[in-house]
Amino acid sequence: MGIEIGRRFDTRPLVLPWAPCPHILVGGQTGSGKSGVSNAVIAQVAGRADTAICGIDLKLVEQWPWRRRMTVCATSTAAADKLLADLRTLIQQRATLLQSLGRRMWSSELGPWVLVVVDELAELTGFDPDALVEAVHTGDNRDVIRSGRNSAQVRVALLGSLARLARFCGITILAATQYPSYEVVDQQIRTQMTIRIMLRVVSGEQIDVCLGRGYGKRLGVRSIPADQPGGLWLVGLPGSPEPVRGRAHYLSDDYIAAHVSRTAHLAWPCETVFGPGHQLERAS
Repeated sequence: MGIEIGRRFDTRPLVLPWAPCPHILVGGQTGSGKSGVSNAVIAQVAGRADTAICGIDLKLVEQWPWRRRMTVCATSTAAADKLLADLRTLIQQRATLLQSLGRRMWSSELGPWVLVVVDELAELTGFDPDALVEAVHTGDNRDVIRSGRNSAQVRVALLGSLARLARFCGITILAATQYPSYEVVDQQIRTQMTIRIMLRVVSGEQIDVCLGRGYGKRLGVRSIPADQPGGLWLVGLPGSPEPVRGRAHYLSDDYIAAHVSRTAHLAWPCETVFGPGHQLERAS
């Protein structure tokens, strides 16, 4: 059982493992097909009744069409902070349950698998844009900038903790960015993203961040032509020690709308995933 996101260059299906799935990093500049990879993963998971989907979309664009299939779709930094903190609490609760049962890995009989999709990691790990707006409006730059910087550091720490601990508790993170640099993708996050997908990028550093050190010189930025949207290199597949070349599926807006209509009834309520009385920014 896996998630088909496209085709290899030899036309075989390009399939990611699932349940549990390693964390996934997707990097690629605007127009390279990065959203196509994320949509392909979400579409495959959306049809599974045993999986809840949570999203962070501070650009308010990429994940909005999927909102009716999501348990929560955080579209503000405040909602994203709440979701990250609550996911950390969920990990603690699930770890305690596993310990009481004498188990080492999560199973869907205990509760849903959870896919957490972060669209534009740079918006989450960089300077808090809400703090920047406040600084402009108030003119009190120093305290606001300090607060914005601290908020970003907290998010990086939370996301890094989730990446380290989430998988054995049945939680998978997919993080996508059009700025795959060492500054945006912190090392404590990057090292936990064992499946890495690189679409078209503009520098050797971005190749190294996406695929690992040394690949920038081996592959080069022209290894994916500009006229080949969805073209990708992938590392981390079980049994594939070398990067796999492929192309992601493209899902049209009409297909996504129809697929959401077919699968919206499978969305897990917040209180079922996070506990009674839990309040998060509702996806709908």
